[in-house]
Amino acid sequence: MSFWGKLKSLFKRKPAPTFKLGLALGSGGAKGYAELGALYCFEQHGIEFDIVAGTSIGSIIGAFYAAGYSATDCAELLKNVNVSDIKNLFMIKMDTLGLFNVIDRTIGSLNIEELKKPFRAIATELDTCKEHVFKSGNVAKALCASSSYPPFFKPVIIDGVKYIDGAFMNSVPADTVKEMGADFIVSIDLSSHVKNGGGLLSLIFPEFKGGVEEPYKKGYDNSDVMLHPDLTAYKSVSFAAGHEMFDIGYAEALKHMPEIKAKIIAAKLKKGIKVKK
Repeated sequence: MSFWGKLKSLFKRKPAPTFKLGLALGSGGAKGYAELGALYCFEQHGIEFDIVAGTSIGSIIGAFYAAGYSATDCAELLKNVNVSDIKNLFMIKMDTLGLFNVIDRTIGSLNIEELKKPFRAIATELDTCKEHVFKSGNVAKALCASSSYPPFFKPVIIDGVKYIDGAFMNSVPADTVKEMGADFIVSIDLSSHVKNGGGLLSLIFPEFKGGVEEPYKKGYDNSDVMLHPDLTAYKSVSFAAGHEMFDIGYAEALKHMPEIKAKIIAAKLKKGIKVKK
């Protein structure tokens, strides 16, 4: 390199550091209303996430968020869902066709890579008992696979592989969000922390040999802030109490908001990003 070339390279501006906020949304069925409440609180406080991953109901909410829907939009969509129809879907149809149709019709026949924000959905491979991260392909299919909880839903088959709910392996996928490049991760855990030995699944599917005893552990190990709203009074099918769980999720996020904001500022400063005071 010539003298002038070397001199020019010395004065060349370095690219400005970037900062990516990550969000990991946990599994929990109807308890996902609490995640919507938390997201609504984040919206009100001007916090927008850049990277999202979710498991089960967390994958559904996360995909809509990644597609550009606000928490309010998602809550309005859920208000229009008939609770009796959901019960029928759980107890009679035993498949995810209805769920697929709702997602595909609302979000559009999009692939994961076409969403506005980077997104991943977590599922479990039934035959191998391994965690699977959906990084591409049809959004609705991936969400159905991530949400297929036996015995309510049959396994979802994609390209010859049987998938069931990702909650058996990784209920709060903060590790996936970190792998996607997030600098700071907020996670929401909806579980009651009952150790999962796969006993029920072993009865339904004799070929299922495992499951992680603490599927929420990766979430806690890889999160900067973990929100764990108290939902012990509710079940994963308590859809009729959605507004109550929404409020609980909102209150949990609001309680931790000072901590979240302070930690985000500290993380940005550590990375050399100027922060307005």
